[in-house]
Amino acid sequence: MTGRTHMAVGAAVAVTAGLAAARLADPSVASASLASMGDASLSPAAFLSLAAAGAAGGMLPDTDVATSEASRELRRAWAALVALLALALALAAAGALPAGQDPLAWLREHAGRLGPDQLAGCMTLVAVCAVGRASGHRGFSHSLVALVATYAALRLALPALAVPLALGYASHLALDLLNKTPLRLLWPLRRGVCLGAFASAGMADGLVLGLALLALLCSFARGVLGIVLPWPPGLPTWS
Repeated sequence: MTGRTHMAVGAAVAVTAGLAAARLADPSVASASLASMGDASLSPAAFLSLAAAGAAGGMLPDTDVATSEASRELRRAWAALVALLALALALAAAGALPAGQDPLAWLREHAGRLGPDQLAGCMTLVAVCAVGRASGHRGFSHSLVALVATYAALRLALPALAVPLALGYASHLALDLLNKTPLRLLWPLRRGVCLGAFASAGMADGLVLGLALLALLCSFARGVLGIVLPWPPGLPTWS
């Protein structure tokens, strides 16, 4: 999959998980059916924070990319991600989210004063990326060991966003597992695994990208704006 598809899928997975968590945490909507749920449960700042974290996690495994073309794509993706994070921070600073519910609150409170845990988390994350780069594309950074190590590092360095970042990372591994190029999911075993469902680019990539963007749009309409979307007849509801 291309970088933009990994970002979109990572963002969609993180936002969907955030909406589900917000819904389950609210007893007033916990018993409502999925088809009838329309009350907003995320602020724009929270939505952007989750989307940005998921997109970042979706790009992390490809820090092992060494080819010039892929590196250029990765740099463009990270530039877009930085812009998205800046927008999320601006909305949070403007008070768009009620106190105590801002997933970026940890960043504001700890900016400029890294403690031992945060330093250890950052160093671990850098080490994971360095080992991934040294092992080559679809090597260590595309393994379950790297996923666990990255989550552990994020729990120390950025606990407020560790889960959406890890979900984005996991979505990257799941997508790459579907295409025809093996990845060392069970590192340190040398044997790569893949399901061979489709090539890493082409029509399948465009379809997955479109579905991810549609999921983000629906999540924003339903979770942020509180719009009740039409529910196709015959499909089960969550009750």
